Amino acid sequence: MEIGVRVEAENLLTGEVRHAASAYLTYVAIDRQGRPTPVPPLVVETDEERRRFREAKSRREMRLAERKKEDACSRDSSSCG
Repeated sequence: MEIGVRVEAENLLTGEVRHAASAYLTYVAIDRQGRPTPVPPLVVETDEERRRFREAKSRREMRLAERKKEDACSRDSSSCG
């Protein structure tokens, strides 16, 4: 599961609110033995939900590709770069 987080800072004297940081956090469901376990699929119904689902899928694919690249680099430094 991916959760989007937006952090805002507020000036308590003026009430001005500004964006401070954004991040996506990834959570994994685990079973009683602490191993990853499947969960029911997300039901996407609206255009907004479908867009967010596509974007999350894209971020996951990029994350996995980067991990694969890092693993290859750690095994063979000539593949780094």
